[in-house]
Amino acid sequence: MAMKVSKVKTMVQIYTDNRYKITGNIYIVENARITDALDAAARQSQFLPVTDTVVVFPDGTRKDERFLLVRFSAIEILYQIEE
Repeated sequence: MAMKVSKVKTMVQIYTDNRYKITGNIYIVENARITDALDAAARQSQFLPVTDTVVVFPDGTRKDERFLLVRFSAIEILYQIEE
């Protein structure tokens, strides 16, 4: 039987190696440090799921997406946005 783990929605800003800026939500285990949660996620998959995103392209155009998978190796900067 699968055990359900409580997760909390965490808003982040991501900058990628190809100059995209992504703002959206990731879900981390409750009471976990964001660095520990990201490290564990990177060991399980090559991609970080991000929801309710706003993507700003290098030319300044914007696009809203409900769901993105961001390749961990493309992430240069990721930080939590305090709501």
